[in-house]
Amino acid sequence: MHTPNHVRIKNLSYLLVILFVGIAPLRAQLKNKPQDSLLFEQNNLKITTTKASYQDAVIYDSKIDSLNFSTNNINEPSECKAFFASYYHPLSLVGPYYSYEYGEATQEACGPMSNSLGVTTLNLNTLQSVTLLDIFTEASLLKALKIDPWLNELAQLNTIPITKIKDFSAFMYFLSETASMQFSTQSFTVLAYNATKNEAKVHWVAQEYMGYDHNRHFQLELILHPKEDLKDTFKKQLNFTLGAYKNGLSK
Repeated sequence: MHTPNHVRIKNLSYLLVILFVGIAPLRAQLKNKPQDSLLFEQNNLKITTTKASYQDAVIYDSKIDSLNFSTNNINEPSECKAFFASYYHPLSLVGPYYSYEYGEATQEACGPMSNSLGVTTLNLNTLQSVTLLDIFTEASLLKALKIDPWLNELAQLNTIPITKIKDFSAFMYFLSETASMQFSTQSFTVLAYNATKNEAKVHWVAQEYMGYDHNRHFQLELILHPKEDLKDTFKKQLNFTLGAYKNGLSK
């Protein structure tokens, strides 16, 4: 699951082959959009293969994305037709905390195709993003990060004593200065929960740049403790977890 920070593709032609092989099926898949179908519906939350809404509020909608792209990209006639497609995949739902994967592929004018992707978690009651520290204890988060093999390797490569990092904000600074991928505190999803130990297996997902305007997921698997007032939520309202639906993350 971990990709060492110092391992990079050095052969340019090899990278181009990888990107071409990966992009062609992606474009074909996105062009052949599946018929919209219901994935999950409960307590005013409705999730389909292309959109999600809570009560009367739209969380996301790939059709709206396409309309916005078309509106914002009205150009002069060209021999190359602009291409756009977006997707959303539900990842986990614990009480009001909904995590989902999102991504899009674009090609404007005669330029190369590019992609972006990510994961976010929001509170359905407010429709606002939530962070790891909103749900899990800082002590368990620091402990999990300090024993992660990839993070320890990263610290050693940069001669940084990882055990001396005192809080999560300092850890975020450490990652921003040393890691090549972009970590966000709201980019996570739940894989499993052990009620006896009050331990949640969580994937913290970063965006790693591969070159040529293409990105991929980079995941850290952490064992975290939900905050005291959220124990019952994890015990009684764990609706689905990573792997329940199709997505681009590793389980």
